[in-house]
Amino acid sequence: MDELRDGQRYADHHRVHVSKRDGTQVVQEVYLFAELDAEGRFARIEEITLMLEGAESDRDIGHMK
Repeated sequence: MDELRDGQRYADHHRVHVSKRDGTQVVQEVYLFAELDAEGRFARIEEITLMLEGAESDRDIGHMK
């Protein structure tokens, strides 16, 4: 994982490894960009994901609905 903080701006780069119940694996690379509030909590977050391993049907596995 790579992480950077500059004042109220924060960024990180990490990989997520998921083992599904059917035994298949999904690996996603995540780039996160955020702004922090005065107490250091996330006020805004934007993420970009890139699937490195997995089925096409797993592409949206990390999206919130």
